[in-house]
Amino acid sequence: MKGISSKEIIAWIDRYLADPRLDSETQLRKRWAWIWMVVTCVFVIISSFVELVVLKLWPIWWFAIVFWAGYSIGFPLYRRMKRFDLVINILFSIYIVAALFAMLQSGGITTSLGFIFIGMNCAMGSMLAGNLRWTIGMFVTYCITIIILGLFQSSLTTPAYITPRVNTISFVGLSVWINACILLIVILFMKDKSRYEKSEAEKLRKIDEAKTKLFTNVSHEFRTPLTVIQGIVDQMEQHPEKWMLSGPEKIKAQSQLLLHLVNQMLNIAKIEADEMHLELIHGDICRFIRYVAATFQSLAENVRVELILNQQENPIYTDYDPDKLMHVISNLLSNAIKFTPPGGIVSLDVSRTFEKNKESVLISVRDTGRGIPEASVSRIFERFYQVPDKHDQTPGTGLGLAVTYELIKLMNGMISVESREGQGSEFTVLLPISKTTKKIADHDVSIISSETVHTEITKPKIDKKTDEPDNEQAEKPVLLIVEDNKDVVEYLQAILQKEYNLELAPNGKSGFEKALEIIPDIILSDVMMPLMDGFEMLEKLKADIRTDHIPVVILTARGDFDSKLAGLSIGADHYLVKPFNEKELRLKLGNLLQLRRKMQKHFGTLPFQSQDENTKFEPEGQFIKRINTLIEKEMGNEDFGINDICFSMNMSRAQLYRKFSAITNSSIGRYLRSFRLHKAKELLEKQDKNVTETAFETGFKNLSHFSTCFHEEFGFSPNKLLR
Repeated sequence: MKGISSKEIIAWIDRYLADPRLDSETQLRKRWAWIWMVVTCVFVIISSFVELVVLKLWPIWWFAIVFWAGYSIGFPLYRRMKRFDLVINILFSIYIVAALFAMLQSGGITTSLGFIFIGMNCAMGSMLAGNLRWTIGMFVTYCITIIILGLFQSSLTTPAYITPRVNTISFVGLSVWINACILLIVILFMKDKSRYEKSEAEKLRKIDEAKTKLFTNVSHEFRTPLTVIQGIVDQMEQHPEKWMLSGPEKIKAQSQLLLHLVNQMLNIAKIEADEMHLELIHGDICRFIRYVAATFQSLAENVRVELILNQQENPIYTDYDPDKLMHVISNLLSNAIKFTPPGGIVSLDVSRTFEKNKESVLISVRDTGRGIPEASVSRIFERFYQVPDKHDQTPGTGLGLAVTYELIKLMNGMISVESREGQGSEFTVLLPISKTTKKIADHDVSIISSETVHTEITKPKIDKKTDEPDNEQAEKPVLLIVEDNKDVVEYLQAILQKEYNLELAPNGKSGFEKALEIIPDIILSDVMMPLMDGFEMLEKLKADIRTDHIPVVILTARGDFDSKLAGLSIGADHYLVKPFNEKELRLKLGNLLQLRRKMQKHFGTLPFQSQDENTKFEPEGQFIKRINTLIEKEMGNEDFGINDICFSMNMSRAQLYRKFSAITNSSIGRYLRSFRLHKAKELLEKQDKNVTETAFETGFKNLSHFSTCFHEEFGFSPNKLLR
């Protein structure tokens, strides 16, 4: 039978002593102090047997009774009471006093049978309970008992039953016991020190991770608006007549977004330095919240989310800081709208309530979005914390809710959240009503900060249609842009529409579906997008035979080395970091298309290629090899055609045409006929088949049609190969 390990014993002790009222650190102290009590109890059993049965020291039997009585009461109380430290310290105090009387009875320190060690052990054991005052008190009590013994030593007499032999045996036993206990304390101290060092190292590691994550996310938040600003400035220089009207508005909006991010960082710094102060006014808080909510109406409409405001008719007059309250309401509303899918509802409720006999303003922001995982609900107000990415969110700085929490705390309010994953979330804010500040009449504009806390998303105004002829438009390569930021999309359209037929997708899921539908020549994709991120889309594209040949350029604000390495390892052809250079983007796209043209020349001019020749164009070579194998297998079948190839390749006719054309710059029908004819030429050159046999064997049942096609392909009739 397998023995029980120390870990299993510790686990059992933790379950036995478990108390939900205690934190993990206190629970750990409770465990070690209990083990100390158990060790002491075991020793009492052994020493009582030796002293009463072996050494016949019956006059001090009362001391064993005191120990047993103490433990019989102490153990049950220790397990149940939250203040276990009081139980163990009171118990050990009794033992120290009892040890004093036992030593007085046995003739003092020199003939005390080693009972001096019992008091020392109790004082040391109190250290494990973690109460500094009690520990000091225990050691002081123990020292007082020693001083008392010293003062009375000269007047004490040694009983006859305390012989030198008995005294020596008891001293040896108790000294071994106290040293064993000291060793246990040393071991526990060293373990605690090691655990503390590991904890500190882990804490530093988490801080470093948080900083790295913060810098990464902040850089992402900054790079996207900088890309738009830089791109629009370039377009205003190149096409002033087209961009001079709309450009400044977009630059202003993106600049305000950058200002908001900077202010978030500054707010955290002010809170840490305790320099954030309230600037209160007295007024109708309902009217102010209604004003702030109205600024989000256009944002909600743009993403097809219904924003509902529910307020009582009567005004609620109270003291509040308009700038900080606007920050709180704006953060909660923007998050709710951001994480609510199209067709969802976000409601903002404001009412008067009484909590704990205090009149308060109750502000509730409720949405029908994706909700927050249960494991993350308790941590969402932590600084830098973000709900784990499930490829359906755009990461931020992890500061928004942390700043919101601190601002509400500064306003003497409270915030709580209830959420169910997949059903939505509700944030509830309670602010106390007070009326000590001077009343302010203006609640519309002057009290509201000029900072814009959200950016209205505008639809691209560039029309994809141009005055170019349809045939010229059709000759352009098809570029699929997968990007969720519409300002970035508008800029990309402006710089690329002359060279490419542009198709758009707002996220990775839509991008993958569109890529399957149209089989574009090239894809330009962001990484951080809702529903499906760019990396997941790239992975699916490269795993699908219909799209694995399409070159993909990643264009993202995630510029860290690990993200770049991840993108390239999945199969990205290039990785560009925002803000990017327009010329660099054009060159990279152009170079990829040039490589495509070399590949088309390779596969388009050589119908038969060895596997070695195709390895430099993977997976395109494998695709062509599969088609060649299918044609070889059905060479003599006149009815074998494009539909059969589509069925075997699990592709639609349009998908097959698009992919095959992208690889060979030729049609699949022409390739099929050319393949048969080259095979026929090979058979005729071997001179073991006549023209009729060769035609039938390569899928031509009409001899005249075979001769015509053969002449078109090679410039001479098949009979010329026969001698």
